[in-house]
Amino acid sequence: MEIFEKKRMKLTIKSPIHIGSADQRITPFEYIRHGQYVFQISDEKLAIFLQKRNLIDLYVSAVQKEGHRFRLMDFFKGKGVTIKEDDLLFLSKAKSKIIGDASRLQEYRPFITDGFGNQYIPGTSLKGVIRTAILYNALLNYKTNDPNGFQSEVTEKIKKTSQSDFRKKKAFIWLQEKWLENFKLSGKNNSPNTDWLRMLHVSDGYPVNLKETNLIPVNILKKEVSGWKYKTETSGQNTTIWIESIPTDIAIEFDLVWDNGLLKRFQEEGNKVALPKGINEILSCVGKWSEDLRGFEIGFSKGHSLENWYKNNRANFRIGFGSGMVSTTMAMLLPEDVRKMVRNLSGKNKGDEIAPKSRRVWAKEGGIIPLGWAMVN
Repeated sequence: MEIFEKKRMKLTIKSPIHIGSADQRITPFEYIRHGQYVFQISDEKLAIFLQKRNLIDLYVSAVQKEGHRFRLMDFFKGKGVTIKEDDLLFLSKAKSKIIGDASRLQEYRPFITDGFGNQYIPGTSLKGVIRTAILYNALLNYKTNDPNGFQSEVTEKIKKTSQSDFRKKKAFIWLQEKWLENFKLSGKNNSPNTDWLRMLHVSDGYPVNLKETNLIPVNILKKEVSGWKYKTETSGQNTTIWIESIPTDIAIEFDLVWDNGLLKRFQEEGNKVALPKGINEILSCVGKWSEDLRGFEIGFSKGHSLENWYKNNRANFRIGFGSGMVSTTMAMLLPEDVRKMVRNLSGKNKGDEIAPKSRRVWAKEGGIIPLGWAMVN
């Protein structure tokens, strides 16, 4: 057996994927909209552009005067500066194609980029999905083989978790610590606990032949007792979050490397769950998790056009913005009443309503599309 097992993976996008910081926003200070494109402006290049035209002082004055109402393109028009295509290419560090009605577009969430401005999916994000899938399968097997043990060691402990831990998103950390990290290395006395997934290295994933990203509007679809509704603002308009996304059919390539040498040094010491011992077993875990997740989402969307997407598309991997509580926690393994409790303590208390009751979707012409799905092989 080779010490290192390596496999090149391809993740083909099946529905829009967005990876980014929830706190990062690109505002009209930082972009110019031109036709069906949004150009994200480089601060350094903007400074050069303004300096050449002796506009720096006027720019600063306009920003101070107009505040959040400031629009870069309006500033240029007001100063008699015509922005041509070549100017936009010089000023911008990225551009995205607008898909949909952008009449209400103000700010958007950019996709994460590396130091060279290239969109990518961090290996930590990819590994996070794999970790969730492995833990889900391990606990599913435990629940199947020993339902009473699962009830007492998992379900009951979750029910006793404090609201503070739910609010701080710490309610499920102990599951990882207990079932994935509570190991020792052979030959080392009094060594700290070790993580089973230390044996797995996941590289960053980069798109192949990505020519441009898309800017799409995301709405929040809610399942009510009275029927399906979109979340709305006080103005009555649908709540909309604009995100920069990698479009469908683009492939993301990354590497998985498994350390068989380290595997031999790990001691399981009576662990109650079965964990993967190689890349093929890891991919099997991802497949089972995604199959159950798809089934859960089909059940949620039954009777709505969102269901059509799941019936007509194959996918076995979910990542990024819009994945939701079910994709990122062990919620599928919990009884309905416990899922409701988790939801109510983690955020807004919605009482006895279905949990989770909402999904972030792209209401594209021709159908409703969920976010974050891909096919890995």
